Amino acid sequence: MSKRWLVMYEVSQKQRYIFRSNRLRENIGASTIIRWLTDEPERFFDKWNVRMPRPLYKSVGGGSALYVFESSDDAAVFVNELSLGVLKHLPGLELFLVTDAMDWEADRLYASDEAGAVGRTNVLEDMRNKLAAKKNRRAHAVRQHTWGIHRLCPDSGMPANEYTELPGTSDKVARARELNVKDEYGRMTLDDFDDRFITGLNYAPANGQRLKFMDQDYLERVLGGERSAKNYVAIVHLDGNAMGAKVGAFQRIAFSGNDDYLGQYARFTANIDQAYTGAMRKTIEHVMRNYSSWAGEIYGDSEEKLSAYSHVVPLRPVVASGDDVSFIAVGQLGIELARIFIQYLQQESMEIDGAPFVFDACAGVAIVRRKFPFWLAYELAERLCGNAKKRLKQESGLWGAAGSGDGDQSFEASLIDWEIAASGDVDLNVDQRRESIYRTGDGCLLNRPYYLFRDATDNKFIHPANYMTGFLHAFDYIQRSDMTRSKWKALRSVYHQGRTAVEQWAVQNRFETGQSLYVNVPNREGEVSAYFYDAIEVMDHMIRLGEVKAK
Repeated sequence: MSKRWLVMYEVSQKQRYIFRSNRLRENIGASTIIRWLTDEPERFFDKWNVRMPRPLYKSVGGGSALYVFESSDDAAVFVNELSLGVLKHLPGLELFLVTDAMDWEADRLYASDEAGAVGRTNVLEDMRNKLAAKKNRRAHAVRQHTWGIHRLCPDSGMPANEYTELPGTSDKVARARELNVKDEYGRMTLDDFDDRFITGLNYAPANGQRLKFMDQDYLERVLGGERSAKNYVAIVHLDGNAMGAKVGAFQRIAFSGNDDYLGQYARFTANIDQAYTGAMRKTIEHVMRNYSSWAGEIYGDSEEKLSAYSHVVPLRPVVASGDDVSFIAVGQLGIELARIFIQYLQQESMEIDGAPFVFDACAGVAIVRRKFPFWLAYELAERLCGNAKKRLKQESGLWGAAGSGDGDQSFEASLIDWEIAASGDVDLNVDQRRESIYRTGDGCLLNRPYYLFRDATDNKFIHPANYMTGFLHAFDYIQRSDMTRSKWKALRSVYHQGRTAVEQWAVQNRFETGQSLYVNVPNREGEVSAYFYDAIEVMDHMIRLGEVKAK
């Protein structure tokens, strides 16, 4: 028998760990720690001066890592050193790990009904179930974070258990060690994403400098100090649609054995990563090529400033793992950056066992003040992304009836949702809050989430939930309108009073746009929607970035 020992592990609550701080360098450091721990743990073993047993196979995907060892001793050393290293050197990070043993010739990592198979099948699924069960047990555990006698970290509210020097001085301040560790890795890897996303782009900044992502100094200098929309950042979370269909198609491949399975799975995950990386690179190139259309509103009219910042990309990727993507951006660009990313992603495709598959995704955009807790903003963005996915699922029957979509893939559309957190309070129950605040007798004022179709002229859902022909039409109309911005904002308040009040107000204030202020909601008899409401709400918090050309 050719016995093999398997180790599967993953980091839990990744985004909360990453966004626990509002400092970009610490966000980057936390993201690096998770990426190295999953993809390249040998880098930690070298840093910790620990011998790393060399695995026979390594497979990373779906948020977890699988290592296959030839001996039980190697597997045990790997498990012990990895677990001990995390506890000793990476405070605040939660690692969950399971192990198994299998006969490499008789057993199968994947589901199989091949004739003559005498061993276990779907070993990986069994391990994933064990990992999930282990994480669920954690939900009922009680953790003692502090005994109440610690000095508190001023940046996180966690116990301050280490002194660190303030930048540029010899003064020391008590901080949580977790943040210091993240800062250390952030300094080491500040430019790690450059090769993947920036190097080789077809764009030359006016000041002749090398392109770079925005950093903490940029946030402080450009967004700091103002009480206007310039003081906002956007946390954007994107998650792929119909990934289960792609995984299902992959699982139906007739693998010749475990080696073939791991080889094809590596190519499968690489193709997904390549599609999302390509979409990000094109998004960055797009926003920088449109520099003149947005830079003035962010930096002002100073030619010196416009030139000085012409090499700074107004976003920073924080999570970029397969179809799970998160980035921080200048607040006024967040919604359009999410839209552009999705539209470039929709131009990507991949083959699975000879069959073509397209890419779609949902996005949630949380636009918050710069000092707002990033972890809470990320949770809001994640909920908004989930809200978009829920609409996709709820309305899938409409598209089936229209002849779009098939048994394997959902119809070819993505969705985007957003919220502006102008106050310090955020209710993460998006549906309940919207029902209580934005529901009138005529219907819901909000049209979000919006659809993004591959074909911008697709008229299946022109009103009210098509981003390109519904929302952007309303937004552009407001920007070109002869009506004052104060009147548009007044209309937003009147919308809450119902359709009759809006009609009376429009007459009394001579609010003549030539456009309907309401539209009928498809498939909802007698319900109307406030056509301009979403556009009015973001008129101070969004800058247009130009159209994405068809591939």
